[in-house]
Amino acid sequence: MEKNPQTPSEEKPRKKKKWKRVVLIVFLALLLLIVIAVAAAGLYVDYLLNQLTPYDPSNDMTVASKEADDIEMNDPQIVTIPPDASEDIPDISDITFTTEPTEEPKPEEPVYIQSNPDHVVNILLIGQDRKPGEGRQRSDSMILLTFNKSKKTLTLTSFMRDQYVQIPGYKPNKLNAAYAFGGMSLLNETLRVNFNVHVDGNVEVDFAGFTNLIDMLGGVDISLTSAEVKYMNHATDWNLTTGVNRLTGEQALVYSRIRAIDSDYRRAERQRKVILSLLERYKNQSLPEMLDMLSDVLPMVTTNMDKSEIVNYAVELAPMLTSMEMDTLRIPVDGSFRQGNVKVREGLANWFQYDIDFQRNRQVLRELLEE
Repeated sequence: MEKNPQTPSEEKPRKKKKWKRVVLIVFLALLLLIVIAVAAAGLYVDYLLNQLTPYDPSNDMTVASKEADDIEMNDPQIVTIPPDASEDIPDISDITFTTEPTEEPKPEEPVYIQSNPDHVVNILLIGQDRKPGEGRQRSDSMILLTFNKSKKTLTLTSFMRDQYVQIPGYKPNKLNAAYAFGGMSLLNETLRVNFNVHVDGNVEVDFAGFTNLIDMLGGVDISLTSAEVKYMNHATDWNLTTGVNRLTGEQALVYSRIRAIDSDYRRAERQRKVILSLLERYKNQSLPEMLDMLSDVLPMVTTNMDKSEIVNYAVELAPMLTSMEMDTLRIPVDGSFRQGNVKVREGLANWFQYDIDFQRNRQVLRELLEE
């Protein structure tokens, strides 16, 4: 007996079920692809973060007072006081010095902030002029990157290394000595005590390593003065000219270290210019290009931030980078200090920025934290 043919009304439910299965299979396949892509991205991000050099907390161990004295005496700016000029040199010998590290700092104006507002992130870039085989040295470059998410600004603040500041537990000294005495944690505490600045994370940078990144980006555009051109072209085959030049990594490194023709203030300004130019060129790269460069750059970086902190900052701040306004600042600001050789002990003097108006400089920095 022949089966009755299916009626149109019976075929429709079967077709609907078939299409539902197809849609479900496609949906599951897409979901699987997304899961695989997210997992692969996570693995790649983890791979990139593993290229970073984690900061060893033992590097924050403080040094004894005798070693601190040795570090100070090795400062190339220590000079012998001429007998006929001793009265013209400010004497700071009446300051009461501690001899061993103490737990509680005693600054003149202990006005602290415990953390930054939610809309502000402070990352401190630290550069050491450390030679192979040497231990922890002074932090000769200290640039604070302040991301203000509310204002959509990124400010690069150079803290001058020769500022005469309170270093918790030690004799008042140059700001750059804090890193030599106690690593990242003591430098952060010194900035907090003197300038009311809270550092969210530290990144120690081998500035020589940035030459590779600059070359990968095709160079950085820097406007050179005639004095800078003369200095950089001397004893090289470079043909740099006054005005805007596209510098190679090696040229940018030489440029950022110049101070012989003018001052350490201009050297800090040059470093900020190079970093700003670097950021401008980097933020215009495609995502694949950025990731490729990161894999080469991250091994040159040491940080005390853990992976989760870095990922959180990257997710939050990276999308804003392309639209952020960038600015620069120098601490101490003009007109807020004196400078010159200061008598540090009998017969010896050192170059300082001293008698700093800390209240004025704190106010300038506080404006970075405002809405």
